[in-house]
Amino acid sequence: MRVWTIAAIVAGSASLGSAATLVAQKKMMHSTVFEWTDSDAKPNDWGAVRQVTRSATPTLDELEIHISTLNPGQSPHAPHQHAHEELLILKQGTLETFQSGETRRVGAGGIIFQASNEQHNVKNVGQTPAVYYVIGWTTPGLK
Repeated sequence: MRVWTIAAIVAGSASLGSAATLVAQKKMMHSTVFEWTDSDAKPNDWGAVRQVTRSATPTLDELEIHISTLNPGQSPHAPHQHAHEELLILKQGTLETFQSGETRRVGAGGIIFQASNEQHNVKNVGQTPAVYYVIGWTTPGLK
């Protein structure tokens, strides 16, 4: 069995470079609409997640959108940080957000911005499930 490296494939075929470009272009997301019913909720230990998209766009290396349902008293993960930035838009429920040592509450309609490389987390402090949209983006050169 012969194992091909990317360098060998690219060096061996100029037309393959064109094919690779076409594949990359197909993965790039352009203007679209996402319906609530287009993605199934996947249950997990703290509630559920609906993955909407995780794609490159004309100006971003990646746009990632998902919808989280967080059960009462639950948190999706421990406080953490990452290079990309994100928005959480609370559709229903009450969240407590931890951001760089400060804790605040936010209700339905509230928006949480998580800046690059700052510690953050959320916890559902309400009596009902909290549902929120997460929109994260990675700018060129960040990865």
